[in-house]
Amino acid sequence: MAKKTTKKKFSFSNVFKVTKSQKQDIATGKFSGSKAPKNSAKDDFLMDIGVKERNQAYFRDLEDRTNRSQQAMKEMQERINKGDGRPRGETAAERAARLKKEALEKRKAEGKERRKKFYKQKDERLAKLKAKLLNLA
Repeated sequence: MAKKTTKKKFSFSNVFKVTKSQKQDIATGKFSGSKAPKNSAKDDFLMDIGVKERNQAYFRDLEDRTNRSQQAMKEMQERINKGDGRPRGETAAERAARLKKEALEKRKAEGKERRKKFYKQKDERLAKLKAKLLNLA
């Protein structure tokens, strides 16, 4: 008979669970002076979502990672708000909107020219008719 695998199931209840040793580290603050090597970004992510058990290096670097993340978000928001001045590519939707706007402006200009021509011809016809009527009288 084959041995059943004992794969650890993921659950959200374990995501923010802190072990006894981690609680002790947090209470004593000894993790902050830890000489443990830095975790990789992958390990940090797995510890964030609770798949991997958190270690001292995770808690030591947590505040720094949080601060850097918040700073990056502020900078991104500032660039969005003021425009970063860098040229960026035009999306398909923006291109379609621009072309539609240009076509509308072109149609408006053509309509304006046609109206000018129409009223000019109308005025000429009225002037000829007026002249004709004055000559008959």
